[in-house]
Amino acid sequence: MLFRSPLYGERALTPEVSGEMALVDIRPIDNRVGLVLRNDLLDLLTPLGAPAQPRYVLAVDMVETRQGLALERDATVTRFNLTLNAEYRLLDAATRQELNAGTARSTAAFNVVRADFANVIADRDAEDRAARVVAEEIVTRLSVYFARRVR
Repeated sequence: MLFRSPLYGERALTPEVSGEMALVDIRPIDNRVGLVLRNDLLDLLTPLGAPAQPRYVLAVDMVETRQGLALERDATVTRFNLTLNAEYRLLDAATRQELNAGTARSTAAFNVVRADFANVIADRDAEDRAARVVAEEIVTRLSVYFARRVR
C-alpha cells in the first residue's frame, strides 16, 4: 500500500496519529542510557503524560558498545565510537500481540583527554546524543505505522 503524502507534511501527523501515539505505555529500559532513551521516548510520544488507559505497550531492548578508534604510540585510545542498538516491539496492551517491531541504531563519537572528569562528561554526552537519535528513529517508525493504520 503506497501513500503519496509525506510523513512530515501538513497532514502527516494528524490528530488521529498523534492520539494513537499518546496511548503508548513505554516499559522501563535497563541502565542509565536506557533511562535517557525512555525519557526521550516519553517526551516525543506522550508529551502530555503517560496514558491512563494505554492501548499499546512499547518494549525496547538496548545494547551499547564502545570501540576505540584512535590510538597513540603507547596504545592509549584517544577516541571512541559509542553505538546504541535498540530492538523495539509495539504490542497491543490487551492481547500482547505484536503489532510492529524493528531496530534503531545510532553511533556517537567522543574524544578521550587527560582529565578524567572531562572523559566522563564526554562519554555521557555521547550516550545522551545517541539515545536521542534512537528515540527519534523509533518515533518516526511508529508514526509511519500509525499513519498507515488510521488511514
